[in-house]
Amino acid sequence: MSVTTGVISERSSRFLEEGETVRRVYLAQGGIKPWAQVGFFVAGLVLVRVVAMAAGADGNLGLFGGVLGGVLGAAVAAALTTRRVVAVTDRAVLLLSYGRFGAVKPNSVVARLPKGTRIGELSGTWAKTEIAGEKLWIHKKWHGDAAAFEPRIG
Repeated sequence: MSVTTGVISERSSRFLEEGETVRRVYLAQGGIKPWAQVGFFVAGLVLVRVVAMAAGADGNLGLFGGVLGGVLGAAVAAALTTRRVVAVTDRAVLLLSYGRFGAVKPNSVVARLPKGTRIGELSGTWAKTEIAGEKLWIHKKWHGDAAAFEPRIG
């Protein structure tokens, strides 16, 4: 287990039953599609820059406005995104929620699912799946971890 998954496992442990142990974890996100986040950033960047330039702002102020618009677009995208930890234990699959901004610190249980819960095939940069009725995307970075425990829960 890498340092990242070890830290996430440790932070998820308060949601486990007594004697339950985490075997694998991975991160997922819901809400808007991951590629839409890039669109929000670009739209904010372009729109604010265009408005600033149309209002007669000089080049540097327009550039600053564009960057500010991009940051604002990224913040809106983050607000529309749900962040999840999927913790596979020796007894169940836990879907945990954590804050939209900041570190991966689970704060509530979205669902506790039976050990046989299927995750689905993971492929591409952002694999789309559904867990507990929620559409989620899992980044390629986490596919290895998810594939490693798929046979155990499937």
